[in-house]
Amino acid sequence: MSTRLISRLSIGVILAAIVFFGAQAGYADTKKIAKVEFDEANLSDLISFLREGSSGTVRNVIVDPRVNRELRVSLRLYDVTKGVAFAYAAELGGFDYREDRYAIRIVPRSVSARVRPFLKRGSPVIARRLAEIRMPKVEFDETDLGQVVEDLVEATRRLDSSKKGINILLGPGVDSSSQVTLQLQNIPVGQVLNYIAEFSKLKIRIDGNAILLLDRKSGGK
Repeated sequence: MSTRLISRLSIGVILAAIVFFGAQAGYADTKKIAKVEFDEANLSDLISFLREGSSGTVRNVIVDPRVNRELRVSLRLYDVTKGVAFAYAAELGGFDYREDRYAIRIVPRSVSARVRPFLKRGSPVIARRLAEIRMPKVEFDETDLGQVVEDLVEATRRLDSSKKGINILLGPGVDSSSQVTLQLQNIPVGQVLNYIAEFSKLKIRIDGNAILLLDRKSGGK
């Protein structure tokens, strides 16, 4: 299944309680989605994504009035669960969420927020693939960082023997228009990312489903 959400809705209320059926935002969701893509998605779009295809016990989503109503999220992920995709959308959108017996509460994100443990599961596998997937040629000439990331993701999908590739995301506040110039040959994709991070003054976080390029001042570990 492939999912693409284009921002088209506006948030008309500060406090929203949206009933939906059994969507679990946590790690218990095990069904993989082939492709998840958000293009300037707003909070309403993200909640709709969480609800889509859900079944089971009725649950509620409650949005804290302090959450930024103007947030927009753009990302592309391959072969991830709905819970993983929503967790990354929350991180990039600058909000957080809490689950209890009766509802999922969307709340402002603390500067000290930690990475959810289920996102880190499998990170050694990703680290190994970063070393194993080799790029025959890398050539970027004053290319936008956002385009560089897209090109690298597609290259890893072609070069990976499993054809899964590696998801790469730009973290909150990272300038996707910053310029990258590199000319390299026969090099592991992990080392390419190390050079990009060094020259762009970013840090790398290796999760079990994606690599994040983060501002060095960000607190996520």
